[in-house]
Amino acid sequence: MSLDDLVESYFAKRGSPALANLTHLYEQVLQEMLKEKATVDPGEDLNIDIKFPKIRITEDFGSLGTEDRAIIEKFTRNVQGDTLQAKIVYLNNILTTKQENATIGEILSTMVVCEILSAIITNFTESAGGFIFEGFLAGLFGGESVQITSPEDIPGMDAAGKPITDVILGGRHYSLKLLGQTTGVKGSFRNMVQHFKSVDHIVYLDARRVSKDQGLEFGEFTITLDNFLDVFVDPFISQVAIKEPELIDSAADFKSRLNTLISEKKAIKAIKAAKKFPGLRNASVFTFSPSADDKLEEIALNQDDFNKVIAYLFEMPEEQLQEHAPFALTYAQTKFEGTKAAKLFGTFGQVEQLKRVIAAGDQDGILTALEQTPGYQEAQQFEFTRKQAEEIANFEIIGTLMIGPKYMKNTFAMYAELLKATISPVYEQLQFFTNNINDYFLGVSDESAKQDRKQYALNAIENAKGLEVATTNAVEKIEK
Repeated sequence: MSLDDLVESYFAKRGSPALANLTHLYEQVLQEMLKEKATVDPGEDLNIDIKFPKIRITEDFGSLGTEDRAIIEKFTRNVQGDTLQAKIVYLNNILTTKQENATIGEILSTMVVCEILSAIITNFTESAGGFIFEGFLAGLFGGESVQITSPEDIPGMDAAGKPITDVILGGRHYSLKLLGQTTGVKGSFRNMVQHFKSVDHIVYLDARRVSKDQGLEFGEFTITLDNFLDVFVDPFISQVAIKEPELIDSAADFKSRLNTLISEKKAIKAIKAAKKFPGLRNASVFTFSPSADDKLEEIALNQDDFNKVIAYLFEMPEEQLQEHAPFALTYAQTKFEGTKAAKLFGTFGQVEQLKRVIAAGDQDGILTALEQTPGYQEAQQFEFTRKQAEEIANFEIIGTLMIGPKYMKNTFAMYAELLKATISPVYEQLQFFTNNINDYFLGVSDESAKQDRKQYALNAIENAKGLEVATTNAVEKIEK
């Protein structure tokens, strides 16, 4: 039998590895076996590596019906969860704590996903990496999830501008940002308004690099027409403390004023009474100043403790509270002029008009009002600093994946015995087979390493036999 016949007959066997899908493998072999550990110490540097398939990173991950999309879906379908948050939790369960019941498929899927993410944040800039990242997430979710590259990809979208949507995951529209720790979130205000003529929401997903290339921290917030001002006005306006405290004589008016300030989202800076409160550390003055120390009758409080003081005063009966009158309130007034919000919306009057049409639920009226703003008319860019983005009411940190080399080596160590007995021998023999096949057909350039070409063919035959043994052993162990 010729070598070609042997190769064709071997790999045509049902259940044998698909050579075309495993062309890029790790070059290092397992160097050191360590005792299995139930938990991981991320700071420990372990000298360990295991062979895994290394998937070619491609822009076709995000395109339905392509060969690369089919490959990435095959390797990620074991990553459970309907949302990105659920998938991150699943991945972290495998990565950080040894799961006794984890299958080879679950471990392999986790390793491949994290290897691709690590390659993206290590080898690409934020801009180029972001595009690949979009396609990869579409492949991770699978099904009808797809990367959006042009307005025509979204039914009804105006073809004049770039879509805000980068990828549709599980039916939700996402704008993805691969960012550094302090990078701002930017976008086109006009394109944002145009987006809402066809789609009723957009989820901004920030993936921020941790220690440059050691991990990714994911956070997201959702924009709709209903919360448009909460997103594009509230984080931008300034809070300026009033110069003189507001004096209030009655307990009823004091409670009413506190309630108004809270509902208007005005930051209360200090509360002063004429008489001490025994139930509040026997003090009469409370200030919001987390770094300050207690001094005399004044108590400096962080936000949580300051809120407890306000709650205590609300619960106190008015007759009892009146005994501590008069009161003085210091708070912050919101400043609209000169802020990023003023640049986008023009005047506070336009903001008030938008509030009215939003409250009325008039979608056409909202879009018409937004089209009259300077942000839309002048095609301005909006930008949230990291702090401003995280101050948006529905912003949420959805998880962190630590995928740097030292973290991955710890994960390898936890599953080393199982992987050494199953995956590593199969891919090792397959790599040897591939190398010898290449040398048989192409030869070698190093004169000292040249040998009879037939020897490469004979070596490949031995590798094929070794691959069969390794595969049989793996099947027996996995199917137990």
